[in-house]
Amino acid sequence: MAYWEALQYVARWTRAKAEWKGSAGWSILSRLALEDKSTKDEDFAPYLGKIEKEIHTSKNRVRYSMNNALIAIGARSSKLERRALAIAKRIGTVEVDHGETGCKTPDAVSYIPKARARQARRAAKA
Repeated sequence: MAYWEALQYVARWTRAKAEWKGSAGWSILSRLALEDKSTKDEDFAPYLGKIEKEIHTSKNRVRYSMNNALIAIGARSSKLERRALAIAKRIGTVEVDHGETGCKTPDAVSYIPKARARQARRAAKA
């Protein structure tokens, strides 16, 4: 699937009312941010605003995937890192119910720089 095809799904599914479909849209966006260098940084900008505006009122799994997308977008480039960090600071802690597990939701403020450094190391090896 070409990136522009994936972006069409992302555009639809990140607006979905169904929890798992919404979560899938944000997860695809995360993969594009981390893996697809043909996607332009500008393609991710509108989603940063949507995350900031809607993360705390979204369904549980969607909140988790939005938080992961914020981290992935921030890891993509230094420009997006600055924007994602500013948004992460404004939104604060993202509460996700992981049920009876030891899973935790990553804190985007502390995780974005780590993810960005990891992406830089991967790029240097390639």
